[in-house]
Amino acid sequence: MRIIAGERKGMRLEAPPGRDVRPSSDMLRGAVMSILGGRFYGERLLDVCAGTGAMSLEFLSRGGAGAVAIERDPVALDVLRRNAHHTRLADRLDVQVGDAVAVLDRLGQRGEQFAFAYVDPPYDAGLYPPILQALACHRLIESGGRLLVESRRGLEDAWMVTGFRLVDRRRYGSTTLDLLQPCDTPADEQADGTS
Repeated sequence: MRIIAGERKGMRLEAPPGRDVRPSSDMLRGAVMSILGGRFYGERLLDVCAGTGAMSLEFLSRGGAGAVAIERDPVALDVLRRNAHHTRLADRLDVQVGDAVAVLDRLGQRGEQFAFAYVDPPYDAGLYPPILQALACHRLIESGGRLLVESRRGLEDAWMVTGFRLVDRRRYGSTTLDLLQPCDTPADEQADGTS
């Protein structure tokens, strides 16, 4: 695993042993960055269930001003921090430790907003609906911002919630990436049929 592009291109990233943490492949990270625009100019990313931090670090390497990475697993956190230190991007990475929904609630209470969010929880943990509800409830994604949700093929429609509209869906093998945007008004939700 490595940083694909930007100021830290080619730097290797660590991954924990075993199968408890599922790092995004270089190909998938490249696809995510391409969907979000490829190069960034001062935007911030919210990386929910960040694992090794690979997505946040790729974003920062490509010009992102900052990223908030949420993770609770101690093994993943240790690797995430080592990756941030190794890539010399730790100064722009805010690591938030704890349950994803609780951290999102805290960020919402502080009035935080992000241009982009990436959500990649353990596929079968039932976390998609509460995470997306927290993102929508606290309006953590700026108007016009984008949310990318990674899931296993077949899970996609199980987590759709009010507050977002599906813009694009792409499949990479057994993985699905859904691009969503926040509904800015109740009329948007009505038109999308999600209210």
